[in-house]
Amino acid sequence: MSIEKSKTPMFHYGITIFLAAVLFVYVFSLDSKNPLDRLRRDWLGAKGPGNTTEEMEELCTKNLVPPQESHDESFVRMIKKAAMDDKTVILTDVNEAFSAPNSMLDLFLESFHNGEDNITRLLDHLVIVAMDQKAFEKCKSVHHYCYLHEDIGIDLSSENVYMTKAYVDLVWTKVRLWQLTLEQGYSFLFTDIDVMWFRNPFRHINVYADLTIGSDRFYGNPEDHSNDPNTGLVYAKPTRKNIEVLKYWLEARQRFPEAHEQTVYYEIRHELASKFDLKVQYVSTEYWANFCQLQKNFTKLTTFHPCCLVGLEQKIAQIKIITEEWKSYKSNNLKS
Repeated sequence: MSIEKSKTPMFHYGITIFLAAVLFVYVFSLDSKNPLDRLRRDWLGAKGPGNTTEEMEELCTKNLVPPQESHDESFVRMIKKAAMDDKTVILTDVNEAFSAPNSMLDLFLESFHNGEDNITRLLDHLVIVAMDQKAFEKCKSVHHYCYLHEDIGIDLSSENVYMTKAYVDLVWTKVRLWQLTLEQGYSFLFTDIDVMWFRNPFRHINVYADLTIGSDRFYGNPEDHSNDPNTGLVYAKPTRKNIEVLKYWLEARQRFPEAHEQTVYYEIRHELASKFDLKVQYVSTEYWANFCQLQKNFTKLTTFHPCCLVGLEQKIAQIKIITEEWKSYKSNNLKS
């Protein structure tokens, strides 16, 4: 009898545990596909958030930071915005020294407003590539299409003295951007930031040429490779040939590691002509003028480039003189 009595509590205890387990499973199956959600709600009570695990995962997914654009993608997005209807874009680059107050960037933009042919409208198609943060900030304060070229890894903010390593690195970055522009199906007219625009330079670009380049010295025949090239103004169409030409040009830097892109082009110009059947137009210095072969015929002059001058201060001083002479020419024309 005593043995039977001792078994009864154990039996009841087992039944209680079994029923509790069933109830536990049932409760956790309510209101949620995931038992952890029920436990979380019971634990946090009314104060806790009511989202299920699936809902929380969806919220997290929605709030993820989208993947960052690459530098190339950001540049491409900008040239698409700036391009003309015929998919042509104007490119230039600038660093801190050339973007300082009353320096080249200000003079460059001012030249459009001093010009003829309503060339201020061309500013709507100009992308300025800033080589450092300060140049980028200045650009944004005066222009609407500014791209910060961060993927360089060298300091290009100071006035880079001609033919120093920093200078050479600076000028080669533009060739890579030219190539990227063509690969996206866009034509470009590249201009150095120290080229003053007084009339529309597109009027001197012939459709027959694959590549149109300015001249340091022009000897009469626009197709003759004996003309001394100046890459301060370069126009190219987005053809497969031109893309391959730019690749070849970039790769040729390895053969001339201390040379800038203009010198390398000069060295390989005959190779480009024979290998790719490249048709090049060299523009007369009457139209795209400079100090290497000085011609100041304001009835023909379209742009003016202070090449063959060394030093930022000297270039600025001479540009200001040319600008005043141009203004005087325009004023006298209006009076006559």
